Amino acid sequence: MRLIDEVKGILFDLDGVLWLGDQAIPGVAGVLHRLRARGKKLMFVSNTSSRSKAKCLQVFERMGVDVDPDEVFIASECAARYIAARKPGAVTYVLGSPGLFDEAVLAGLDARTTSTKHPEQAEYVMVGKDNDLTFTRLTCALRALKAGAKFVAVNCDPTVPVADGLEPGAGALAAAMTFMTGREPDVVVGKPGTLLLEMALERCGLTPAECAMVGDTPESDVAAGNALGMHTILVLTGNSDGRTADDDLNIPAVMRPELTLQSVLDLDLAAAN
Repeated sequence: MRLIDEVKGILFDLDGVLWLGDQAIPGVAGVLHRLRARGKKLMFVSNTSSRSKAKCLQVFERMGVDVDPDEVFIASECAARYIAARKPGAVTYVLGSPGLFDEAVLAGLDARTTSTKHPEQAEYVMVGKDNDLTFTRLTCALRALKAGAKFVAVNCDPTVPVADGLEPGAGALAAAMTFMTGREPDVVVGKPGTLLLEMALERCGLTPAECAMVGDTPESDVAAGNALGMHTILVLTGNSDGRTADDDLNIPAVMRPELTLQSVLDLDLAAAN
């Protein structure tokens, strides 16, 4: 299959695809350089809630890959902008990382940590991955949601791949809030929703059929790409492993990739087959 030769653009997930934690997957920079040299438009769409866009760009810089900020679409930034577009300056409690808080500030929101008093003042609660989670922070978010704040989940990923395995993701925390409040999120910004992909496609000026989505999670990356009619490629370096490929026929069609590769490094081989 000469899939990579056929497409004009490639959208990449980040965590578990190009890097694990803060460690780039060896050889990825070379693959990206070669794809650009062949005229492919590259865009990057991530469900990350723990990093700001600035932090993602720093990782690319350490990898030796030149990336324009306009080529990167991350759920933390889009979640903050989603709120700001509906109510500029909204009082927003951030149950998440410093990176998520930074994006809320950059979007002009009245961002507060969930350890702040008077949680009933919150108009929105933005829930992401929180490595510094405490009972107090959970309690404040719970009380804000019970008082009527809008519930914005950055993504619904249950786990996140890091260098030494998996960690609980933003979706695990969002699910905990749902269990405590009886409320589903008012909006989930990241994949499998198609917002991030649609923004990237609009920016690069290509149609879904002209592009491939490369990710490590059938439930989010592959499902979002398939929903838009993109080509979809699953790599086994993050949330998925060999069992995912073996069980391919047992998963819903929307989560089934067109092509499964061991890693992004195999994109070079996919172009030659």
